[in-house]
Amino acid sequence: MRHTTKQADTRPIVQQYIVRANRGKPRIWIEGKRLTHAGLSVGDQFDMVRALGQLVINKRACGARKVSGKGERPIIDLSGASCAPFNTGDAVAIEYHVNGVVIIKPEGAQ
Repeated sequence: MRHTTKQADTRPIVQQYIVRANRGKPRIWIEGKRLTHAGLSVGDQFDMVRALGQLVINKRACGARKVSGKGERPIIDLSGASCAPFNTGDAVAIEYHVNGVVIIKPEGAQ
């Protein structure tokens, strides 16, 4: 008899997003089940790293930032300089990985 075990799906969820404006500053608002897929829940702490035109959000026990929201609806709200290197109107892809989030500007996007 052959036994198989089902492995958890570790492929990232990808969301196409346009950086919006709030009070004249760029804003990236991410929330809900996608963040849960990325291992981020209300109250979790995280750090952000900018590298090679990307913005990487990693869950850290002693992170500098905190996931907001209520109940089962986690929210990460980035605005102003926190959105760098992205500007209002930029098309970006938000990749929700098992242990964090990566925001990138897809190739060919303007």
